[in-house]
Amino acid sequence: MAKKEQNVHLQIISDIRKKNFKPVYFLMGDEPYYIDLITDTIIDNALDDADRDFNQTIVYGADVEISTVINAAKRYPMMASRQLVIVKEAQMLKDKKLLAELNSVGIVYESKKLYDYQLPPFINGYVTEKGFTIEQKAIAMLGDAIGNDLSRLTGELDKLSIILQGNTRITAALIEH
Repeated sequence: MAKKEQNVHLQIISDIRKKNFKPVYFLMGDEPYYIDLITDTIIDNALDDADRDFNQTIVYGADVEISTVINAAKRYPMMASRQLVIVKEAQMLKDKKLLAELNSVGIVYESKKLYDYQLPPFINGYVTEKGFTIEQKAIAMLGDAIGNDLSRLTGELDKLSIILQGNTRITAALIEH
């Protein structure tokens, strides 16, 4: 039912950037990094900046009734091609029937925490995507120090890329420093 494969988020993001939208994206799971990445991509691509004031609604699952979400989604867009409704922290809606219905019209994506053995490929891939390389010992040090909190891990890697100052390799010595 829910898409669990590790790189499914890349396909979802690619489709969104191509303006190939689904009517519903239900993003859930223990790992907020991928959920935030997909949500930010939707926000950046679904509406122009000028259209967001009247056509974008962001609510939190703990603070909203499902009827309010449905009513917001049914509104006609005002001078835009679509209405964007984002329900953050909607994981308490884990109703199997609801998920099956959502999956039939849109995307249901479950973001799970990475296991320890999945961290080195993630770190290496993230660093490569940013145009850098990293030593294996540095990968191990980062994994040991930070663990599988991907938001914190990517934040630390972004900080490291700033202090590299022209170098393209993240070393164990840089991590220690």
